[in-house]
Amino acid sequence: MRLLKVVVVDDEADTCAFLRSVFTAEGHQCQTFTRAEDAERYLAANPADLVMLDVYLASSNGIDLLQRLRASQPNLYPVVMTAHVSVETAARSLSEGAVDYVNKPVGVDQLRAIAARADAYRFQTRQQALGTAEIQNSSIIGKSAKMLEVYKAIGRVAGSNVNVLITGASGTGKELVARAIHDHSKRADLPFTPVNCGSFTETILESELFGHEKGAFTGAGSVHKGLVEATNAGTLFLDEITETTLSFQVKLLRVIQEQQIRRVGSNKYIPVNVRILAASNRDISSLLKQGRFREDLYYRLAVVQIRMPSLEERREDIPLLLAYFLQQFNAKNSLEVTIELEAITRLQSMKWPGNVRELENTFNRLAIFAHAGRITLADIEAEARRSLEERNTAEAAVTPPDRLQEMERQHILRVLKLTNGNRSDAARRLGIERKTLYKKALRLGIDLPNTDKT
Repeated sequence: MRLLKVVVVDDEADTCAFLRSVFTAEGHQCQTFTRAEDAERYLAANPADLVMLDVYLASSNGIDLLQRLRASQPNLYPVVMTAHVSVETAARSLSEGAVDYVNKPVGVDQLRAIAARADAYRFQTRQQALGTAEIQNSSIIGKSAKMLEVYKAIGRVAGSNVNVLITGASGTGKELVARAIHDHSKRADLPFTPVNCGSFTETILESELFGHEKGAFTGAGSVHKGLVEATNAGTLFLDEITETTLSFQVKLLRVIQEQQIRRVGSNKYIPVNVRILAASNRDISSLLKQGRFREDLYYRLAVVQIRMPSLEERREDIPLLLAYFLQQFNAKNSLEVTIELEAITRLQSMKWPGNVRELENTFNRLAIFAHAGRITLADIEAEARRSLEERNTAEAAVTPPDRLQEMERQHILRVLKLTNGNRSDAARRLGIERKTLYKKALRLGIDLPNTDKT
């Protein structure tokens, strides 16, 4: 790596001194400034390769300075630093031209890696310029390294129209990511429509998304405009996309490819322009191998894939989440509940299989029953015992599910084979309603054929 010309802009003199010592020890030239205007004056007359820029400067905003620097030195490698990581500052920094966004304090190894990337960047041109729309507030909380990667991904994809697949366990905040992408996009003032695909049978889901004509089926007493049509020009969020049937996936793929929908019971095609964000808590690679999710649809949806980390992977964010929950709880209920430091530490050490959603529910329960408006370590221990007792009781009451579910699945498959795939006949033989058969098929991963007699 050849010598870099580095500029550091930070209103903390200690930070400037540390960064200068590291860069000079690595053989680079390094100028430091505690005032934005001094740095801007220097850079107007002296080209640089790398600039390390703090978001919050005493006399000005670092991101505003970044915008001016990118305009005057388009080949500059700008890195934004902050001690207060958020999706807003990450998205805006990246949209204003930052190539990287790091959490302070920045370590020596991290600085070496940044210098190496800056060296490589000098031989490249920037591939994509993101929009400069003003960033709205978000309720995504965290400043861990894994959350930082999520923020950067949101910032990079928000300004485009590509489809995004968001993966992660239940309760990690996948819908929050989808909303953040929409809110930071050029479609922000247009509809954002979330749909939980796992809540509907195939027929109802098709009607809800694509609409239907009057008389298309029993009970269709009027024309119904579907959610895709109603969301036109906006963003459609399809949660639990992997819970859909293969036959529905074919119809969705056609909508994505052709950008048009056909209402149920109609021969007329209606052009649409929607951005699709999808989410799943399942292992999609396994579903693809099993043939339970279409590979062509997967590649259409996962132009970019963002994975939400579990709470186990970002325990350092738990105190920040608790502070956020506390502020929200007090504001909504006009209370002044507090929490002991020991209680926060104990919550941080506990397992949260339900992720952020479980942590929030537990915190709200603790806040409601907090004695004298203060959540203590004793409260946490009592809640942990109660939760363990509930879990043990539930586990004792449940018959091992995997074996029974597989038996039920095989039984339904045998009946479907006997009826040559006729769903109505199969439901009668099973002694259940047809809609119950649909729900069981979704839960057990059975792709129902459509060979009902008319």
